[in-house]
Amino acid sequence: MKGCLMNLRLAKAYELSILFDIHHTVFRSHIEKLWGWDEDWQRLNFVTELANTVTYVIEIEGKVAGYLQLLDEENRMYVQNLAVSPTFQGQGIGTQLLKDLQLRAKNRNMSVSLGVFQTNKRAKSLYEQLGFRKVNETRTYIEMLWEHHSPMGDVSRP
Repeated sequence: MKGCLMNLRLAKAYELSILFDIHHTVFRSHIEKLWGWDEDWQRLNFVTELANTVTYVIEIEGKVAGYLQLLDEENRMYVQNLAVSPTFQGQGIGTQLLKDLQLRAKNRNMSVSLGVFQTNKRAKSLYEQLGFRKVNETRTYIEMLWEHHSPMGDVSRP
């Protein structure tokens, strides 16, 4: 993300279709492989997730680059979804967002957890590099946890 200005702001209702398009682009191939894509169900589930999480729009130089959905619970932050549009992938956006969450969690003495599709090797590798460890596994997901006191959980920046 060198040289890019990233902004994270709360999503607005009128952005639903833009965010769903990103969801579709980023997650459809994984969902098709794991249990099959049902457009109507995906749209309904997406609206439900928007209603039950705090959803942030990721902007890079004024363009919508993705979204982040969080559940801020008593003792942990749960990343419901982190989706970066393919145009913006590989620029360190996801890494920066997760490091910022880890720092926030560390300051609040909390953990960060998330689930990653079994088929999403790239994301799983990123999470492992950032100190997340596998805590559970299903046929479709790997549940991962980061704790600030874990040996690989140092979020200090170079």
